[in-house]
Amino acid sequence: MLSYTENQIRRYRKKRGLSQKEVALLIGQGTQAHLSHWERGDKIPSLVNVLKLSAAIGCPVEILFSELFDRLRSEVWKRRKRYNIYNKYE
Repeated sequence: MLSYTENQIRRYRKKRGLSQKEVALLIGQGTQAHLSHWERGDKIPSLVNVLKLSAAIGCPVEILFSELFDRLRSEVWKRRKRYNIYNKYE
């Protein structure tokens, strides 16, 4: 099971000069409460909201959630080796 994790939402939001309220408006949230929870790592946003965040902040998902992405990629590669499953075009 996935645990909540560190993310780079706040870092890249601030780097782009955006407030929590501005990002909340861009992604269709009424208030910045959800964004605040996501930035602190208290909650993980849905896939749709992650994609909206990526578009609003201008940063790829795998960078916004780099720690989680790296952990999941490592798990997938271990399974590839175990089951000898590789993409045909790699």
